[in-house]
Amino acid sequence: MVSDVPQPVAGPHPSIGGEVPPVLLRRLAQAYGLVHSDWDVEAAEEGAVAAAPAILVTLRGSTRELQAALTLGARAYVEIGDEEELPAGLMAWLTGPPGVHLSLSTVTSFSLDIAPLFCAALVARGWLDAGRRADAEICLHEAISNAIVHGNLDIHQAPSADASAFDGFFRAVQERLADRTHANRRVTVEALCGPEELCVRITDQGRGHPGLVPTAINKLEAKSGRGIRIMGELADRVSFSDAGRAVNLYFRR
Repeated sequence: MVSDVPQPVAGPHPSIGGEVPPVLLRRLAQAYGLVHSDWDVEAAEEGAVAAAPAILVTLRGSTRELQAALTLGARAYVEIGDEEELPAGLMAWLTGPPGVHLSLSTVTSFSLDIAPLFCAALVARGWLDAGRRADAEICLHEAISNAIVHGNLDIHQAPSADASAFDGFFRAVQERLADRTHANRRVTVEALCGPEELCVRITDQGRGHPGLVPTAINKLEAKSGRGIRIMGELADRVSFSDAGRAVNLYFRR
């Protein structure tokens, strides 16, 4: 498959842009040796922007901007947190194989339907076969849900058909989302395109699995049994790393 996605704004160094305060954008560009690039989501939607910056930053991620960023070839879409820094390792990551990096807060990840937008971008870039898109979307949705609820929100009960149990689960989720510490933890979604397979990695900042470093799907006891079974059935391969905080989904190209 041949990618029909515009390439990020070219230059001697990666470019950065976003609808954030200009002083913040200048600070980030200077701190990381980046080239400032103009970005306006309305102009992007109207076709007045040929390509997105390599790194697009935002103060609060939105479906509208995420879709524009992915459609116009951004390599990274980053929600800037209180520390006003780019994710650790991002600059080194940009020098590696072709890929896409999303770094969003828990509360933003909960509010966005990331899976269909992300998988549409993978197909458009020629990294994912269109016939596998539905499988990849389901896997990604399950993995992100696990990262949010069982990882960053640290809720280990599951929704139930029992009305009272479901209400309790829903209340627990809303309470944790209202807590700044839990809400500001990060969910990272990355795609790395190799010559033979695509790897989509979803990482959370939860506790992981104390005392256990799972490496294969049949070695994971329970982070979310149903979701993990679905991923195992639909992806070509599934593995875990970072003490269970990262799930790696592989799809043959």
